[in-house]
Amino acid sequence: MKKRFCNYAAGAAVFLLFLFSSAEARQGAADGLRLWGTLLVPSLLPYFAAAGLLTRLGAVDALARRLAPAAARLFGVSGAGAAVFLLGLSGGYPLGAASIGELYRDGVIQNDEAEHLLAFCDNSGPAFAVGALGAGVFGSAGWGLLLWGVHALSAAAVGILFRRKNPGSGPARPAAAAKDFGAALGGAVTAAGQTLLQIGAYVIFFSALLASLGTLGFPDTLAGELARCTGGSLSFFRALFTGALELSSGIGAMAGLPLTPGSFALGAFLLSWGGLCVHGQAGAAAGGLKTRKRLGGKLLQGVFSAVLAYGAALAIM
Repeated sequence: MKKRFCNYAAGAAVFLLFLFSSAEARQGAADGLRLWGTLLVPSLLPYFAAAGLLTRLGAVDALARRLAPAAARLFGVSGAGAAVFLLGLSGGYPLGAASIGELYRDGVIQNDEAEHLLAFCDNSGPAFAVGALGAGVFGSAGWGLLLWGVHALSAAAVGILFRRKNPGSGPARPAAAAKDFGAALGGAVTAAGQTLLQIGAYVIFFSALLASLGTLGFPDTLAGELARCTGGSLSFFRALFTGALELSSGIGAMAGLPLTPGSFALGAFLLSWGGLCVHGQAGAAAGGLKTRKRLGGKLLQGVFSAVLAYGAALAIM
């Protein structure tokens, strides 16, 4: 009963916040729609469709059979889980979650393995790390590539740390027979479009939420207090709090920060945590799978990434 009341109160608070900051919420939603249409759709649709096409043609199943021994030893998952790990690292958020959901719905992996994979198999791709963080924030693609390497290593570390003792004996049922190319392409593009519509709804909502929270002084007031108490940078804490909610906005807030071990570690943490918006996208893309283990895994990955990035920056600078 208490939990239900808290949920009602939170929902009512968000509704009232939008109601009393309607102009800001509308502008934030418009900015989110622009971000979705001009950046996310062109960036993600080809990867989503290509990954779905590979799955429908049976390529993921073939790769899974070859990866099965190594996947069982390292992560305690099936070969399909290892294939998803590679797809997630190459395509970016939330391709890994979408691939996990698709394999689960097709009966290739069971529920417990699917929810376990969400903890470490949905990750940022190299394009975002190198382009947005490396070149966009730190002025060098090389720093972005190093960040992505730290990100991938941390994801693998979480997978090993969360390793299941009993990987299971195999899929819930045999994978569906491979479709012909035309049918596979049509299904892949349709599924990619549906997933991107869900992603767009989350991006628009969180953009509106951030704009409305700005009328209450978030994150500037909190960031200012922490900067005053710790002697740190206002921009650093603003980026931290913004990125905790929405990754792209947090990376944008890092613009202008000098390259230091601390700012490099901040970028690594935000890249691995992903933000609540990405977690919502992953939940939608995964088709209703529970994401509790994902939240813990991504937070731990963020901490691992920050520590590794800080140490790497200290060694290089």
